[in-house]
Amino acid sequence: MATISVNELVESSNSEIPRELKISLAKNLLSFTKDPKKAKKDFEAMVKNLNTKKQREIINATGTILHTNLGRSPVDISYSGMYTNIEYDLTKGSRGNRNEYLTESMKTLLKSENVAFVNNNASSLYLSLLCLSRKYGKDSVIVSRGEIIEIGGSYRLPDIISETGLKLIEVGTTNKTRKKDYENALKMYPKAILLKVHRSNFSISGFTEEVSIEQLVDLKNEYDTLLLHDLGSGLVIDTNFLIKHNLTIFEKEPRVQQSIKDGSDIVMFSGDKLFGSVQSGIIAGNSEIVDSIKNFSIFRTYRCSAIILNELQKTTEMYLKKSEENIPFWSLLTKQYVDLEQRIEEITKNINHRFEIITGESIIGGGTLPNVTLKSPVLALNLSEADKILAKFLDNEIPIIPRVANGKINLDLRSVFENQDIEITKFLNSI
Repeated sequence: MATISVNELVESSNSEIPRELKISLAKNLLSFTKDPKKAKKDFEAMVKNLNTKKQREIINATGTILHTNLGRSPVDISYSGMYTNIEYDLTKGSRGNRNEYLTESMKTLLKSENVAFVNNNASSLYLSLLCLSRKYGKDSVIVSRGEIIEIGGSYRLPDIISETGLKLIEVGTTNKTRKKDYENALKMYPKAILLKVHRSNFSISGFTEEVSIEQLVDLKNEYDTLLLHDLGSGLVIDTNFLIKHNLTIFEKEPRVQQSIKDGSDIVMFSGDKLFGSVQSGIIAGNSEIVDSIKNFSIFRTYRCSAIILNELQKTTEMYLKKSEENIPFWSLLTKQYVDLEQRIEEITKNINHRFEIITGESIIGGGTLPNVTLKSPVLALNLSEADKILAKFLDNEIPIIPRVANGKINLDLRSVFENQDIEITKFLNSI
């Protein structure tokens, strides 16, 4: 019976993935397939499939601006990858404090005494609870039942608290929690930490009541405990910017600066959501408490790389310079309906496919403002066999990710950068 060697199988594919990777795939395939014809066919499929998994630039035409599957906040990476002065003092010519400039910049932006940076906001909460429970002798965490959240990837608040060794104390009900509920719990658990969690990925409406940060501050002072505020998304943008662009959707969204001003000991939020930068967790607030987290034995295992810190530095500077329109997320969010409509008209000038321009609803996504939609014009393509055509969108040199609804392929430019229009135009003219 004819056979095929590993080398022959590798040579049969013209894919640009590394040869060593092809060899590994070929060896694995030939361990259970001996027929040369079938092996070649299966090998090509394996290589092609694996190549699609390689992380690369795509065009997000879904209308979801903070798309979790597509990297959340888009970021214009400017890091060169060369050596940096991340822990070197150029004035003294010796070792310096890590990311000192970013720290001072973020403190200024947030009006915070101190700030720390970790790899994501889940780490912010875990590290803060673990560190502070040991430093201040705390044994439990008091949380409203309406704030016991689950976010993507099966991240559940009770599980995180359990991993720190602290006891979860639930107070109130799903829809109503009062100040008295927290106070009664503090009387029973005098060594408890107060934790308020922003319900960023779901909402509770109707017959509801919750306790404000100001009320919780009164309790934490009276009972000499700590108050942590997990904001999740983390809105920091100047209110004047929101007013200028008529972004009333953020009227009820809590701001990091306000929580710090109101007296939270620690405020935590994500760098890759409403902040508009790279995945990271930012811990801000009381200087002594933040320092204790920075000096905690395992803090180093969660700290950010030079690349992350550089991008956070760049985004923070944009906020401080009042150039928020240069932050990709805010740039996309503030695009006017009429401008998006004109771009669609330009894209469709010469295409032969049947289409219509409809009014759609874009969303912010990323676990933020779950009930908020934005009116956006949508290019709806009336293509036969939309599901099969979709594969061509995904197989484009720069993959285009649309929405498929009601048998139509919908392209929402709310999440598409203007310089990507030419690629969409080129592709539509090619199919």
